[in-house]
Amino acid sequence: MPKAKSASASRNPGARPAPSGPFEASLPPALSAAEQDLLGRALRFLVNVQAAPFIARARREGYAANEHREGWRLFKLASGEQRPLEHLFAEAAIEAASGGGVEGAERMQLLREVDVFENTWFPRTRAIIRRVVPRERRDGFEAAFFKHLEPQPLGSTVTMSVGTYLRRLEGLARNSDGDAKKVHKMLAARGLTEAKVQQVRDLLAKLEAGAGSQAQPPRVPSAELARAWREQREGIEGLQDWFNDWATTLRQVFPVKAQIQLGLTAVRRTAAAGEVIEEEVSLDEDEGADGEVTGAEPPLG
Repeated sequence: MPKAKSASASRNPGARPAPSGPFEASLPPALSAAEQDLLGRALRFLVNVQAAPFIARARREGYAANEHREGWRLFKLASGEQRPLEHLFAEAAIEAASGGGVEGAERMQLLREVDVFENTWFPRTRAIIRRVVPRERRDGFEAAFFKHLEPQPLGSTVTMSVGTYLRRLEGLARNSDGDAKKVHKMLAARGLTEAKVQQVRDLLAKLEAGAGSQAQPPRVPSAELARAWREQREGIEGLQDWFNDWATTLRQVFPVKAQIQLGLTAVRRTAAAGEVIEEEVSLDEDEGADGEVTGAEPPLG
């Protein structure tokens, strides 16, 4: 086997940041191949360093019980082991609703069409009310029509706001008030015809039918999901620093075969032959000479 060589890669722990916006718009990214490699090598080390041939020598270099506990704490945090199962169910439901599959993609397209309708006709209706209704009563008319009716972000709540709007629109048509009829007539003249309204009703019906056919996921606030992912991200970065610290120290006292057993040194498979690589674990993925990411030997456990 070729002699071990150094291959420290540039570190980029912020390459996959936790999303800062609502989870309805952005899911936490899946762990990268480099991050999964870090977890695998850290697990190999934490399990195998407890063996008698290794622990005595590691202790002489300062690897004490508190360091072992810290490694396990960071590993559990980085792997998501401490995250409630409800979080994973909620994220899976969000992924499905945002295009994670064929059904999810179709649902998201329907939601976008409803959202476009809301963004188009809510402000137009306000402007028409303020033009058509006499000055002395238009504030009250507008407040009554839009009571508890505000534009919603793209998501399930937009269907409720648009459904309410359509019911208010029907109320304008049935109302004997002259100003209500004027507003309804001008909206129709601007393009909000009965055919257009029926088209939107059909969209809402499809969305309602789709929602009814799926089990409802646990309601987890997006802020809670974002906080949990930020904590996992901090765990990944902390585990990277902890592992690199001990790998640097212990490579100097263990032979290459022991380093490989402990995950401190990786075996990279190349087109020519296997290489033993002493490397700092990076959250970037290493590329081979041909531009392809080389695969590490599968970790134990």
